[in-house]
Amino acid sequence: MWYGKGPGVDRSVDVLKHANGAGTSKFGGVLALAGDDHACKSSTFPHQSEQAFIHAMIPVLHPSGIEDALSLGLHGIAMSRYSGCWSAFQIISDFADSSASVSTDPFALEFRLPTDFDMPKEGLNIRWYDPPVEQEARLINFKLPAAQAYARANGLDRFIIQSEKKRLVIVATGKGFMDTMQALDDLGITRKRAEEMGIAVYKVALVWPLEPQGIQKLAADYEEIFVVEEKRGVIEEQ
Repeated sequence: MWYGKGPGVDRSVDVLKHANGAGTSKFGGVLALAGDDHACKSSTFPHQSEQAFIHAMIPVLHPSGIEDALSLGLHGIAMSRYSGCWSAFQIISDFADSSASVSTDPFALEFRLPTDFDMPKEGLNIRWYDPPVEQEARLINFKLPAAQAYARANGLDRFIIQSEKKRLVIVATGKGFMDTMQALDDLGITRKRAEEMGIAVYKVALVWPLEPQGIQKLAADYEEIFVVEEKRGVIEEQ
């Protein structure tokens, strides 16, 4: 596990980029936690680290609260092991400065290997000697798609509310997802009422690279997609 606040991510991009290109062990996996202070509560400048990780071509996971972070963090390590990529993990100050009591059983989690991804015979993990150009080709053509396949196989992106009347789907992640659910509650829109109104909520965990099959089905099925995320857009641009 690696950790850095926003400035630490900025200063470490060179190292992160080379480490991600080299890959992870088939017996290990790396979870890179980024502590982002969006409101600049205790930092020198407001930070959003997704773009730095994207520059290093590291898949980015964004948990929606403490309980979600426990299971998603374990999936992040498993995804890293399978894909050979590092897994980035967003921790914003709203979570870091909070506490919660949660009931969880990490041994009950299932880590499914994708059945729809053609793994190269030599695998995707770290090796020697590995020329940089071959690292880049493997990263773009296989490792990032493998991370998407892992997210798809394990349902990391999923419906929280699903409606038969497919009018509007709200796509949200992280604290933006929690704020969305709070807003619906404040408006008196229960799960049943949302279903009656044709409103669905789709929670995204892997914000980059976005798992394509799930989002393409949303675009085909629903009249309108409304994206809720924090600071600069990541999901909507994809």
